[in-house]
Amino acid sequence: MIPLDPTNHPVTVVDWVELAEHDRDGQRKIVDIQRADAEDDDDPAWVSSALHAAHTRAGVARLTQWRTAAELRAHRAGESNRLAELAWTGLATEHRMLTAELVSVQHAPSVTGGVDITTARDDWTSITIQWVAPQDQDTLVTELTRPREEWVHLLPGYRSHSVLRGLDGTFVINYAQWESERAYWAFHDVPEHVWPPDVRASRDRARRLTTAWEYGTFRVVHSRTARRTDQF
Repeated sequence: MIPLDPTNHPVTVVDWVELAEHDRDGQRKIVDIQRADAEDDDDPAWVSSALHAAHTRAGVARLTQWRTAAELRAHRAGESNRLAELAWTGLATEHRMLTAELVSVQHAPSVTGGVDITTARDDWTSITIQWVAPQDQDTLVTELTRPREEWVHLLPGYRSHSVLRGLDGTFVINYAQWESERAYWAFHDVPEHVWPPDVRASRDRARRLTTAWEYGTFRVVHSRTARRTDQF
């Protein structure tokens, strides 16, 4: 179980891995390699790792938390880390390592004890990367972190959504958890004209600021902190 808490100020790396659309064998291989990599990581600056396998188009997303950006850079410079990447990047059609900081976490009233990433629940997780011009990133973060208690927080099946700000200024990530696929699609099938006016206006502003989108839905297949491991 990995807590999502912006007050802890961890640096988060999102490994975003794309494969050929139906390459489930490649997806399984990358999951196995990254799982082993997470189990073997004994760097004292490493905080946690959560590995996600895509539902539809083949892909993998791994969220890894580090104590500081400087310690992350030192880890990346290590020979063992370079060799670990070479072991699996040949399977991928695209691989991005996005470094970000967690800036906001919101959750449904039914979620108590904080928001976490775990294999103990079969969450339907969506991860959206919104690319943005550096001068517009702060404004986009403001739009994506506006309180939604009056609406989305009360929707059936909604658990949480967390916003991460790219440290290079070029992207924002929305990490959302739903209880099921059905709940996720029920939300996305709500016509926009019935949304509250302020929510609709904020969404429109966010769309205008976003220059490109990348997105996928996933299940958590492995998570580990410096003290504990969970597997699906």
